[in-house]
Amino acid sequence: LTINNMKISIIIPYKADRGYLDAAVRSVECQSFKNFEIIESKSDALAGHNFNEGVKRATGDLVRYLCDDDMLAPDSLYHTNRLWSNGWDFAHGNALNFWPDGRQQIHVPAIQVPTLADMLNANQIHGGSVVYHARVFERYQFDPELWTAEEYDFNMSLLSGGCSIGYIPETLYLYRRHAQQKSLGNTNPAYQFKRNEIKRFIKMTF
Repeated sequence: LTINNMKISIIIPYKADRGYLDAAVRSVECQSFKNFEIIESKSDALAGHNFNEGVKRATGDLVRYLCDDDMLAPDSLYHTNRLWSNGWDFAHGNALNFWPDGRQQIHVPAIQVPTLADMLNANQIHGGSVVYHARVFERYQFDPELWTAEEYDFNMSLLSGGCSIGYIPETLYLYRRHAQQKSLGNTNPAYQFKRNEIKRFIKMTF
Protein backbone atom coordinates (compact mmCIF):
# COMPACT_ATOMS: atom_id res chain seq x y z
CA LEU A 1 0.00 0.00 0.00
CA THR A 2 1.24 3.47 -0.88
CA ILE A 3 -0.41 6.79 -0.14
CA ASN A 4 -0.86 7.24 -3.90
CA ASN A 5 -2.80 4.05 -4.48
CA MET A 6 -5.34 3.70 -1.70
CA LYS A 7 -8.27 1.42 -2.42
CA ILE A 8 -11.56 3.29 -2.10
CA SER A 9 -14.84 1.56 -1.27
CA ILE A 10 -17.94 3.35 -2.57
CA ILE A 11 -21.10 2.26 -0.77
CA ILE A 12 -24.49 2.95 -2.32
CA PRO A 13 -27.25 2.31 0.28
CA TYR A 14 -30.82 2.30 -0.99
CA LYS A 15 -34.29 0.79 -0.63
CA ALA A 16 -35.39 0.90 -4.27
CA ASP A 17 -34.06 2.30 -7.52
CA ARG A 18 -35.70 5.70 -8.00
CA GLY A 19 -34.44 5.90 -11.57
CA TYR A 20 -31.00 7.32 -10.84
CA LEU A 21 -29.04 4.26 -9.72
CA ASP A 22 -27.47 3.52 -13.11
CA ALA A 23 -26.15 7.08 -13.34
CA ALA A 24 -24.68 6.81 -9.83
CA VAL A 25 -22.89 3.57 -10.69
CA ARG A 26 -21.64 4.90 -14.04
CA SER A 27 -20.19 7.97 -12.31
CA VAL A 28 -17.95 5.61 -10.36
CA GLU A 29 -17.10 3.30 -13.24
CA CYS A 30 -15.96 6.30 -15.32
CA GLN A 31 -13.51 7.56 -12.71
CA SER A 32 -9.93 8.01 -13.90
CA PHE A 33 -8.66 6.46 -10.64
CA LYS A 34 -9.41 2.75 -10.84
CA ASN A 35 -8.49 1.27 -7.46
CA PHE A 36 -12.04 1.13 -6.14
CA GLU A 37 -14.91 -1.20 -5.39
CA ILE A 38 -18.64 -0.47 -5.65
CA ILE A 39 -20.87 -1.96 -2.95
CA GLU A 40 -24.61 -1.73 -3.45
CA SER A 41 -26.36 -2.24 -0.12
CA LYS A 42 -30.11 -2.65 -0.57
CA SER A 43 -32.83 -3.48 1.95
CA ASP A 44 -36.08 -2.03 3.27
CA ALA A 45 -34.22 -0.56 6.25
CA LEU A 46 -33.08 3.05 6.58
CA ALA A 47 -29.98 4.38 4.82
CA GLY A 48 -27.83 4.28 7.95
CA HIS A 49 -28.48 0.57 8.42
CA ASN A 50 -27.79 -0.16 4.77
CA PHE A 51 -24.56 1.85 4.87
CA ASN A 52 -23.40 -0.04 7.96
CA GLU A 53 -24.08 -3.33 6.21
CA GLY A 54 -22.07 -2.12 3.23
CA VAL A 55 -19.15 -1.21 5.49
CA LYS A 56 -19.02 -4.82 6.69
CA ARG A 57 -18.28 -5.88 3.10
CA ALA A 58 -15.84 -3.08 2.33
CA THR A 59 -12.18 -3.91 1.76
CA GLY A 60 -10.91 -0.42 0.93
CA ASP A 61 -8.49 1.79 2.81
CA LEU A 62 -10.98 4.65 2.39
CA VAL A 63 -14.78 4.46 2.44
CA ARG A 64 -17.28 6.88 0.98
CA TYR A 65 -21.07 7.14 0.84
CA LEU A 66 -22.82 7.67 -2.50
CA CYS A 67 -26.58 8.26 -2.54
CA ASP A 68 -28.36 6.36 -5.28
CA ASP A 69 -29.71 9.62 -6.75
CA ASP A 70 -26.37 11.46 -6.79
CA MET A 71 -23.06 11.03 -8.63
CA LEU A 72 -19.36 11.34 -8.04
CA ALA A 73 -17.76 14.30 -9.77
CA PRO A 74 -15.31 13.47 -12.56
CA ASP A 75 -11.88 12.67 -11.06
CA SER A 76 -13.37 12.62 -7.55
CA LEU A 77 -11.45 9.49 -6.57
CA TYR A 78 -8.27 10.72 -8.25
CA HIS A 79 -8.30 13.94 -6.21
CA THR A 80 -9.19 12.05 -3.04
CA ASN A 81 -6.27 9.67 -3.42
CA ARG A 82 -3.87 12.39 -4.60
CA LEU A 83 -4.55 14.81 -1.75
CA TRP A 84 -5.29 12.44 1.12
CA SER A 85 -3.15 12.92 4.22
CA ASN A 86 -2.54 9.76 6.21
CA GLY A 87 -3.17 11.64 9.43
CA TRP A 88 -6.82 12.26 8.58
CA ASP A 89 -9.62 10.10 9.94
CA PHE A 90 -12.04 11.69 7.50
CA ALA A 91 -12.12 14.53 5.02
CA HIS A 92 -14.59 16.60 3.04
CA GLY A 93 -14.48 18.75 -0.07
CA ASN A 94 -16.61 20.79 -2.43
CA ALA A 95 -19.85 19.66 -4.04
CA LEU A 96 -21.87 20.77 -7.05
CA ASN A 97 -25.62 21.09 -6.51
CA PHE A 98 -27.66 20.67 -9.69
CA TRP A 99 -31.38 20.92 -10.51
CA PRO A 100 -33.61 19.39 -13.23
CA ASP A 101 -33.99 22.82 -14.87
CA GLY A 102 -30.23 23.03 -15.48
CA ARG A 103 -29.30 25.31 -12.59
CA GLN A 104 -26.03 24.58 -10.83
CA GLN A 105 -24.45 25.90 -7.66
CA ILE A 106 -21.05 25.05 -6.25
CA HIS A 107 -20.81 24.45 -2.50
CA VAL A 108 -17.48 25.44 -0.96
CA PRO A 109 -17.39 25.06 2.84
CA ALA A 110 -17.02 28.31 4.73
CA ILE A 111 -15.03 26.51 7.44
CA GLN A 112 -12.65 23.97 5.95
CA VAL A 113 -11.55 22.30 9.19
CA PRO A 114 -14.60 22.60 11.45
CA THR A 115 -14.66 21.82 15.14
CA LEU A 116 -17.56 20.21 16.96
CA ALA A 117 -18.61 23.69 18.13
CA ASP A 118 -18.68 24.86 14.51
CA MET A 119 -20.87 21.91 13.57
CA LEU A 120 -23.24 22.51 16.46
CA ASN A 121 -23.65 26.08 15.28
CA ALA A 122 -24.40 24.96 11.69
CA ASN A 123 -23.48 22.01 9.52
CA GLN A 124 -20.21 22.98 7.82
CA ILE A 125 -19.82 19.76 5.81
CA HIS A 126 -21.57 18.71 2.61
CA GLY A 127 -22.33 15.12 3.56
CA GLY A 128 -21.91 13.76 0.05
CA SER A 129 -18.36 15.04 -0.21
CA VAL A 130 -17.07 13.13 2.82
CA VAL A 131 -14.53 10.30 2.66
CA TYR A 132 -13.67 8.20 5.72
CA HIS A 133 -10.59 6.22 6.61
CA ALA A 134 -11.67 2.61 7.14
CA ARG A 135 -10.27 2.64 10.68
CA VAL A 136 -13.08 4.90 11.95
CA PHE A 137 -15.56 2.07 11.48
CA GLU A 138 -13.74 0.03 14.09
CA ARG A 139 -15.25 2.41 16.66
CA TYR A 140 -18.20 4.12 15.02
CA GLN A 141 -21.20 3.35 12.85
CA PHE A 142 -24.10 5.30 11.39
CA ASP A 143 -27.22 5.50 13.54
CA PRO A 144 -29.52 2.96 11.86
CA GLU A 145 -32.64 4.59 13.34
CA LEU A 146 -32.22 8.08 11.87
CA TRP A 147 -34.36 8.69 8.79
CA THR A 148 -32.56 11.94 7.96
CA ALA A 149 -29.33 13.82 8.84
CA GLU A 150 -27.51 10.56 9.54
CA GLU A 151 -24.28 11.92 8.01
CA TYR A 152 -24.49 15.06 10.15
CA ASP A 153 -24.88 12.95 13.27
CA PHE A 154 -22.04 10.61 12.28
CA ASN A 155 -19.61 13.41 11.45
CA MET A 156 -20.25 15.10 14.77
CA SER A 157 -19.73 11.78 16.54
CA LEU A 158 -16.30 11.53 14.93
CA LEU A 159 -15.37 15.07 15.94
CA SER A 160 -16.70 14.50 19.44
CA GLY A 161 -14.50 11.42 19.70
CA GLY A 162 -11.36 13.30 18.71
CA CYS A 163 -11.11 12.14 15.10
CA SER A 164 -9.12 14.38 12.77
CA ILE A 165 -10.73 16.02 9.74
CA GLY A 166 -9.14 17.30 6.55
CA TYR A 167 -10.26 19.29 3.53
CA ILE A 168 -9.78 18.39 -0.13
CA PRO A 169 -10.06 21.60 -2.24
CA GLU A 170 -11.72 19.93 -5.21
CA THR A 171 -15.28 19.22 -6.32
CA LEU A 172 -15.88 15.65 -5.20
CA TYR A 173 -19.64 15.19 -5.42
CA LEU A 174 -22.60 15.97 -7.68
CA TYR A 175 -25.70 16.51 -5.56
CA ARG A 176 -28.99 16.09 -7.39
CA ARG A 177 -31.79 18.36 -6.12
CA HIS A 178 -35.25 16.94 -6.81
CA ALA A 179 -38.62 16.78 -5.11
CA GLN A 180 -38.27 13.12 -4.07
CA GLN A 181 -35.12 13.78 -2.03
CA LYS A 182 -35.26 13.05 1.67
CA SER A 183 -33.32 16.25 2.33
CA LEU A 184 -33.21 19.71 0.75
CA GLY A 185 -34.92 18.90 -2.55
CA ASN A 186 -38.25 18.34 -0.80
CA THR A 187 -39.31 21.92 -0.11
CA ASN A 188 -42.57 21.11 1.66
CA PRO A 189 -42.53 23.29 4.83
CA ALA A 190 -44.01 20.58 7.05
CA TYR A 191 -41.44 18.08 5.84
CA GLN A 192 -38.55 20.48 6.41
CA PHE A 193 -39.90 21.28 9.87
CA LYS A 194 -39.71 17.58 10.75
CA ARG A 195 -36.16 17.39 9.40
CA ASN A 196 -35.12 20.39 11.47
CA GLU A 197 -36.64 18.82 14.58
CA ILE A 198 -34.44 15.76 14.04
CA LYS A 199 -31.38 17.97 13.62
CA ARG A 200 -32.22 19.81 16.84
CA PHE A 201 -32.54 16.49 18.62
CA ILE A 202 -29.15 15.40 17.28
CA LYS A 203 -27.49 18.59 18.52
CA MET A 204 -28.86 17.95 22.01
CA THR A 205 -26.95 14.66 22.20
CA PHE A 206 -23.54 16.37 21.95
